Amino acid sequence: MSGATVSSEERYSVFPFYICLDVSASMAGAPIDGVNEQLPLLRARVGEDPAVAEVIRLAVVTFSDVAHSLLPLSDLSLVEAIPRVSTQGRTSYAAAFERLREMIEEDYLKGRAHGDRWYRPAVIFISDGRPTDEPERWRAAHQRLVEPTWKRRPNILAFGFGEADPEVLAAVTEAKPNRAFIAGPGTEPAKIVPELLTGLIQSIVNSSASVYEGDARLQLPEVPSMTAIPVDHLD
Repeated sequence: MSGATVSSEERYSVFPFYICLDVSASMAGAPIDGVNEQLPLLRARVGEDPAVAEVIRLAVVTFSDVAHSLLPLSDLSLVEAIPRVSTQGRTSYAAAFERLREMIEEDYLKGRAHGDRWYRPAVIFISDGRPTDEPERWRAAHQRLVEPTWKRRPNILAFGFGEADPEVLAAVTEAKPNRAFIAGPGTEPAKIVPELLTGLIQSIVNSSASVYEGDARLQLPEVPSMTAIPVDHLD
């Protein structure tokens, strides 16, 4: 109805997704080309479906030596294009976790000011390499991100290929079963990246459906070239 407004009590709670993407120098070539091909498809698939766009908010964070907000947390129906990404620098996991912690808190406070209600955020962490910062630094930054007393702490899925370390990826997800995934040996990045982002698109769409059921659930993507990292032997 023209001119009608919807109160915050009548709106569905939003489900925030943060894609955290490694853009270090080792991602040059096929991996980053695949990202730049797939991000517009993600924007279209999510942003052009009113039922999905109503409840999903998406941000894209890139990291190398430093981390940047490539796309602030957005309703994709209002986003014309996601900027292209380019590669540079090393692989600072600490920079990624620090930026995520800052963004999630800022976004939550901003959303509350506009009457939004949030489900627990999801972080999709994608890397093709090991962290180049000292373990103490990235682990401390990670601990702040997943601190149990912080109510906005996200659920994290981690996906690795290339030189990514399975045990590190598992630690990123707090060693929770079926949360960290690694590509099979010899799998070409040119195949993995499109598969992964296609799977993430469907995961986000499927997760949005659970919002309408009143209990948002992070749906795992299907990525044929990747398998779950066993966590039984990890601390």
